[in-house]
Amino acid sequence: MRALPHRPLLLPAFLPSALFGLLLPLEGQTLPDPAGAITRELVEAHVRFLSSDELQGRDAFGPFIGLAEDYIAREFARAGLREFPSFPGYRHTFSYEFRNRRDTTAAPVTYRLSNIVGWLEGTDPVLKDEFILFGAHHDHVGVRGDTGDVIYNGADDNATGTTAVLALANYFARAKLNKRSLVFATFTAEERGLIGSRQLAQDLPFPADKLVAMINFEMLGKPAADGSYTLMVLGPERSTLDEIFRAALPPNSPISLVDPLPHQVRYYNASDNRSFDALGHITTTLASPRSTDDPLYHRPNDHFEHLDLDYLTKAIQAIAAMTLPLVTAEATPVKTPGGPEAFAGEARERRRNP
Repeated sequence: MRALPHRPLLLPAFLPSALFGLLLPLEGQTLPDPAGAITRELVEAHVRFLSSDELQGRDAFGPFIGLAEDYIAREFARAGLREFPSFPGYRHTFSYEFRNRRDTTAAPVTYRLSNIVGWLEGTDPVLKDEFILFGAHHDHVGVRGDTGDVIYNGADDNATGTTAVLALANYFARAKLNKRSLVFATFTAEERGLIGSRQLAQDLPFPADKLVAMINFEMLGKPAADGSYTLMVLGPERSTLDEIFRAALPPNSPISLVDPLPHQVRYYNASDNRSFDALGHITTTLASPRSTDDPLYHRPNDHFEHLDLDYLTKAIQAIAAMTLPLVTAEATPVKTPGGPEAFAGEARERRRNP
C-alpha cells in the first residue's frame, strides 16, 4: 500500500477443497473437481518466494523486480492464461522518466517498467466482451540502509495481494465458469506513486467502457487486530460491489466483510484501484482491517514469518466465492447515487443498529 501524506521454489499441486464447500452451484452449472484449488500449500509457496530475500524487496526501479515479474508470468502461463497481443509474454512494458524532487539538479532517469497481465476469455459469445479485472501491486520499497536488516521484504505489502491474483487466476482458469472475460494484472511501481496501474488504466487492451469492475487486493496477510477473520471493503459508498459481495458470501464462510472505520476511509485512494477510479471505473480494494494500522507497514521486518497463512488462504477462498456473480455475469455493479455522502449516513445507522 502506498503511504498517504500525514494529516494531524518449488510449486505444489493445485486449487480449494475448502472453497468448494463454501460455494453453491449456480443453476445449470456444476463446480469443478475440488482436487487442486486454493490450498494453504499453494498460497504459502507463492508468498514465501515473493517475499524472500532473493528478490531484495522488489524495488520497481531496481534490478531484482524482474525476478518477481518472471515468476508471475510463469504462473500465468502455468494457469493457462492468454496473452494480449499488445502485451507479449504477459508484459505491459512502458518507459517512465523519474525526476528526483529532492535533488532538482539531478538529471532525470528513464526506467523500463512492466506490469504483468494475462486473461481468460469469457465463455458466453456476447458477455465475453465484458471484463472483470483482478489486480494487486507486486513491487515494494527495496533495500534501505547499510547495516542490520536492510531488505524490506514486503510480505504483507504486497506479496499477499499478488498471491491472491495468482491463486484466483489458477482457480478461475480451472473452474471455467466465467461468462465474462477475466483479466489478472499485477502492477509495478505502486510504491512510487501508482505508476504501473495508472499506465495500465490508460492502456487497457480492450475498450475501456467494457470494464465492468476492477477488484484490487492489498495486504491480506493478517486478521483484524482483535483476531477476527474479517475482510475490509474499501469504497462501499461508491458502488454496489459491496452489496454483491455480501449477498454472494456463503453464510458458513469463516470470513466476514466489514466497512472501513472512519480513519480508514481515505485509504480507498492509497492503492491501485484509485488509478481506475480516476477514469470513472467501478473499483474497490479488499484488504485486512489491520492493514491501515499495522506497525510492520513499510518496515524491514514485514516478513513471511509474521503472516497468518490460514487467514490469507481463507480470505482468498472467500474472494473467489463472493466475486463469482461478477465472473458469471449473474450480477453487474452500478455506481451508488449520492456516493460518499449517502454512505456516511448509512454507516452511522449501521453503527447504531449493528
